Amino acid sequence: MIQCRNRRAAALAAALSFPVVACEFHPGAEELSYALNRPVIEQNQDLARDPGAQAQLAGALEMLFGTAASPRFLAEPEWVEGGFDPNYWGEDLVKNDDALRTSLEASNRTTFAAQIAAIEAGRFDAVVRPRHADDLWGWWEELKAEKSDDAAGLKSEGVALFAEYYPSLRASAALYRNQCYHCHGAEGGGNGSTSAFLEPRPRDYRPGKFKFTALKGKARPRHEDLFRILAEGIYTTAMPSFRRFSDAQLHGLVDYVRLLSIRGETEILLASFYEPDEGLNFANVQENYLDVVSKWRAAPEQLIAFDGTIPASTPERIAHGRALFTTPGDKGGANCVSCHGEGGRGDGPSVNDPKQSTDDWGRPIAPRDLTRGVYRFGRRPIDLFRRIYAGINGTPMPEHIGMTITENGQQRTMTEDDIWDLVFFVRSLATHTPAVAQHGGGHGGDLGGGH
Repeated sequence: MIQCRNRRAAALAAALSFPVVACEFHPGAEELSYALNRPVIEQNQDLARDPGAQAQLAGALEMLFGTAASPRFLAEPEWVEGGFDPNYWGEDLVKNDDALRTSLEASNRTTFAAQIAAIEAGRFDAVVRPRHADDLWGWWEELKAEKSDDAAGLKSEGVALFAEYYPSLRASAALYRNQCYHCHGAEGGGNGSTSAFLEPRPRDYRPGKFKFTALKGKARPRHEDLFRILAEGIYTTAMPSFRRFSDAQLHGLVDYVRLLSIRGETEILLASFYEPDEGLNFANVQENYLDVVSKWRAAPEQLIAFDGTIPASTPERIAHGRALFTTPGDKGGANCVSCHGEGGRGDGPSVNDPKQSTDDWGRPIAPRDLTRGVYRFGRRPIDLFRRIYAGINGTPMPEHIGMTITENGQQRTMTEDDIWDLVFFVRSLATHTPAVAQHGGGHGGDLGGGH
């Protein structure tokens, strides 16, 4: 069998050797290329006036992330020596987690059922080329050549090849181009050809900000958070569920979205701090790259985990949640009323405040009408708990844990119990419950949702 690490080496060699070969798509499809983030460039007048420096920035980004046709991370030697290679970030996570690996293999066996059946029957020439998995097909062709005189070995290793398949970044970039590019754009800027017709607009990955995670501290999303977005979609937006694809393909899309986001965030830092006297040298490029990657690697440490059994909703807890919700901040409450209004309809006084009416992407934003029972990306109690606990990244929705409140004339900080009471009150506001299916994707109950 072509061992996993050998396939990795072959895939990376191909990416490095053929940086301008387009992925296979519909005949005549234009090859994608990464462009610089023009609004960020224009914010630095020195950089905006210097085409040579812009070319240097584009070259630095290609050194770090490859091209749109052959994306890959520059793997620092220290990372690899320590067992971390960002080119296999998701694959190593999944295959070192029993539950994720089991889910991946079960999904692959369903997706590639025809191919596996043909291999098990010894009908190797009847194996059909899988869709959106050119790398897998290449590995199968190599394996057939290698095992041409070993039918038993080809059978056992071929089944394992399909059952354990995890896509390369290049294959995932091809799937992204086919499914995601028209909304999110080549660089993940949320500026694809259909983006202008959508409201809310598609996410711009480049600043590294994602609304819907299970994390605190404005952390970058975990692999699991992005997987859940792809698996479930985001209710009431144009972001659909991609459950028609396999777990492996969704994991691969997560890997590619993460690369685009890290690329975009690195570009923003390099452009923002560019000075003509210093220029762009390897030391400052590397420093910013390491800083961004380290923040993404640290994301799992910021998981909002609730230890214990979720408390039961009671009239007393709902009443306490109502008091926290409807009491303004200057009177010692949680101040939810200022945005969401007395009845939770999203009509609080701050709606007219310019600072509260746009998100970090510069798009108009309005507080959620909680009476509709629509909670983007999760209506489970733990989902709402996390939204209130940490706020919503990129929006005016603030973190509530530790907030100073006043009750019975005494100041104290908001606790997890207080947050649960707010959750129970918010859920009581809904006048109906939309029938929205939620899928955990084999990731267990720790995933966060969105409000």
